[in-house]
Amino acid sequence: MTSFALLLLPLLLQGQHLFAAAFLSSSPLPIINNGIRSPTCNSQQQLLSKSSTALFAVDEGPQEIAVTINTTLTDDKIKNLFAWVKCAFDDGGGDKDDVYAYYYNNIELAIAAVFGDNLPSDSLPTKLLEMALKKEGLLEQYQQKEAIVEDEEWEEACVGDVIGRRDREQASLGAMGAAQWSGQWMTRPHSLLLVQNYTNVDDWIKPLKRKRRETLKRAGREAQNFTIITKPIRGGHPAPHSSYAHFRCVVQHEVRLLSKMYGASTNAFVNALAEAISRYIGTTRMAGVIQEYRDVSTNKVIGFAHEVSKGRTTRGQWFYCDDYAAKHYVWFHSVLDLVRRAIEHDRIDVVDLGPSGSDAFTDLKAQYGFEAVVDWPAVADYSGDFLYEEDQNEDELGDDMIRMIEKLVERQAARDKRRKSD
Repeated sequence: MTSFALLLLPLLLQGQHLFAAAFLSSSPLPIINNGIRSPTCNSQQQLLSKSSTALFAVDEGPQEIAVTINTTLTDDKIKNLFAWVKCAFDDGGGDKDDVYAYYYNNIELAIAAVFGDNLPSDSLPTKLLEMALKKEGLLEQYQQKEAIVEDEEWEEACVGDVIGRRDREQASLGAMGAAQWSGQWMTRPHSLLLVQNYTNVDDWIKPLKRKRRETLKRAGREAQNFTIITKPIRGGHPAPHSSYAHFRCVVQHEVRLLSKMYGASTNAFVNALAEAISRYIGTTRMAGVIQEYRDVSTNKVIGFAHEVSKGRTTRGQWFYCDDYAAKHYVWFHSVLDLVRRAIEHDRIDVVDLGPSGSDAFTDLKAQYGFEAVVDWPAVADYSGDFLYEEDQNEDELGDDMIRMIEKLVERQAARDKRRKSD
């Protein structure tokens, strides 16, 4: 465990003196003065906001203390963190008078509240966490330091925002690398596998080195230990992976990954938690389909792959799994299954596993035939519509008009192209 320097800043909210905590190294947020958001601040406030997330009351100065971050990751801690994230999804339920809702969007406060060992009981992070746990019926167990009783209904309830198809598609484009294919800027190289000349998955596997073939064979055998459920992400509905069961996988995945990359440290742990929250909220706002992995014996969600298909390319957008799944070849199985389905799909020519967070992961993908390509839009055709199952999305207002406009634009582009060639 390591101590982080935090500012404890006196704050008056709804008649209660609470204390807000802020990481000294964090980026600034709007100044809060006695519970009211203020876009302006005096010179003392400006000085604070340059080096901290400053919640400031003018009548009292900030106290600096060392808050110990406990890097032990347990299911109960993840549940407490998820209770906080649910409040961020809820955002006060649209209640403009809810002065607390704003703070649930602060990842640093969330980490301090859940993993800080020595926060004062009257601190704002502690009070916010208690309010979040009370909403979930978990406060008494938290206060009594009892293990949280498993509740399958609570763990698997989908709590994400209800987002329409067009908004989900728009939210997907950044992670898909649309900035490069639209000519805005270069993104990182994508790892691509061309499948248009394969007749079955064995055509892909046979040329691989023996060790890689054995790994995929092992992944196939491990499949007897888990079930795979395809869950379309439907426009107009919460995402099917916006539950605690899936959040747990994302948190364990990121903590494990960053620990391997940077070593076991408090910095890596805190960064992994922040990354996990951000990525989880991001994936639940996007389009596509989820391949959900469950343990056969417990029926618990142990991992999921998030896939998006557009044009003639299918993209392995995200993959997250818990510590158990990481030891049972679930990622390798997800790639095997993705390639198999891409080969069988008459509209898909390329499987795109996207950019990698490290050279080692790029090399791993290359060992299975996925070549890192700088000018990847020249190979992976993302032009055309997103691909969906029949009746996957509800019709939205203006869909017919948008389709008509899109067709007109495509026709005009084709005319312009012909004129240039003549």
